[in-house]
Amino acid sequence: MTTLEDILQDLAYGEFSQLRIGRFLPDDPSHESDPAAYAQCISHINLGLKSIYSHFLLATGRLLITQDAAVSVYVLSSDNTVSNGGALQYITDTAEIPFADDILKIEQIRDDEDNILHLDNTSEDMSIISETYRSFRLPAIDADGNDPVDWGVLSVRYRATHGQIVYADPMVPSAVEIKIPPQLHEALLWFVASRGFAALNSDQGSEGNDYYRKYQARIGEVLNQGLYIQSETENPHFADNG
Repeated sequence: MTTLEDILQDLAYGEFSQLRIGRFLPDDPSHESDPAAYAQCISHINLGLKSIYSHFLLATGRLLITQDAAVSVYVLSSDNTVSNGGALQYITDTAEIPFADDILKIEQIRDDEDNILHLDNTSEDMSIISETYRSFRLPAIDADGNDPVDWGVLSVRYRATHGQIVYADPMVPSAVEIKIPPQLHEALLWFVASRGFAALNSDQGSEGNDYYRKYQARIGEVLNQGLYIQSETENPHFADNG
């Protein structure tokens, strides 16, 4: 298991070894981590994880959507959940397991008979159309001319992002799991380094571009060689009640 402590130590010994932001070794008396630097680095790590998860299907979630005749575009947002109690409540969730707005991309939609529905297939009149990365529009009429289309409760499978790492003082980085395959460990370090060096007002700032190129190259290598294992992990937001 990779932890936040592993990532911070790798950065401290490697990419950030010459920078103040790299003082993340609690067992080293010369390292007195700056809370501001800590928070900054965690922000970079969160962005890096989101970027990596956008390239690879490392986690999925599932939402149950109750069709509403008054809704033309369904937005997968916690604003529209049962637990939120707003005007629109077509997303089923609970107060105990609320929707975390962790969606990156809609992957698949099924009807209440578990049939896979067409998504963004322009050759199909009955295709559902994505409006944005987290919203979709149903066909105006169904194959029999009924208005609106009624597929019952829809099951939406989506690509999920990594959980947000929240900075706290004090931090216990050994207790925070970073859920990435080993093949993408260096890629995360290089993304974080690209952000850290880009923020510097010196010649070192150009190193940020170099690290970002290394990040992009590693992502391309993993994609092209198929080194990653597509995870079956599903965020348990709205598991089917059956």
